[in-house]
Amino acid sequence: MMRDTDLAHGVGPPCGADPLPRAHPVPRAHQVRGTDRGSLTLFVLFFAITALVLASLLVDVGSAVNAQERAADLAEQAARAGANAIDLAALRDGNVVVDQNEACVSAGQVIQKYATISGIDAAMTQNCTYPGPRQVTVYVSVTTKPIITTFFGSFTMKAHETACAEFGINQGVAC
Repeated sequence: MMRDTDLAHGVGPPCGADPLPRAHPVPRAHQVRGTDRGSLTLFVLFFAITALVLASLLVDVGSAVNAQERAADLAEQAARAGANAIDLAALRDGNVVVDQNEACVSAGQVIQKYATISGIDAAMTQNCTYPGPRQVTVYVSVTTKPIITTFFGSFTMKAHETACAEFGINQGVAC
């Protein structure tokens, strides 16, 4: 048997023995265990879900930016097609003027053909405007659906763009 003075002088109990004998041993079911059991699993699960949500938002924001760029490109192409529609009667008189009826039709045809070929939802949002006799302004909208966040609800994103083109110049246009 061990004495209290043995513990104070560095003499310990044999390996695996209880330093102080107890009258009643504690049952294994009542022994205190670590309270952090499984906390790493919850931590990993939380950050995995967070990473997936952020990745899905990144994909959908990229899709929205792509739709905005498509709308800008489509508006520019349609405005160029509209600016190429020259009024032939005015041209014979020596004036270079855009045929306003033909210009808007040409711009609309470019938009419809692009939408048909690419499979996107694109449309003119309003009629063409003519800031000058040689200029055409086109208004385009491209609608896109989110790829991943659609699981959280059904909604669409619209990108609106405007472009102006002028016939007969080779520098930038200020419409």
